[in-house]
Amino acid sequence: CIFIHMTDFIYKMDKMDEGRIRFIVSFNEEEVGSLYFEKAKRGFNRKPIGMDAWVCVDAKIERLYEVSDYEIFPKEIVEVCQKMIKAEYL
Repeated sequence: CIFIHMTDFIYKMDKMDEGRIRFIVSFNEEEVGSLYFEKAKRGFNRKPIGMDAWVCVDAKIERLYEVSDYEIFPKEIVEVCQKMIKAEYL
């Protein structure tokens, strides 16, 4: 059994056109996932997302599970990305 920790992944953040941010998640120099974030819309009213929040609008993370033996939770990946966005854009 192999245990991969969240800190074993490398996150690369790219600002894209249309106000989107893309994250490429790598493990052992191999791309294992990508996530796309956009600013929450003004009328977006689901809690606990506040104004000026970045939300994940698309993700391809199947390979994350293949390299981690399913010990990874998507919510944790999203949280890491949101912290990186906050550090970069606030």
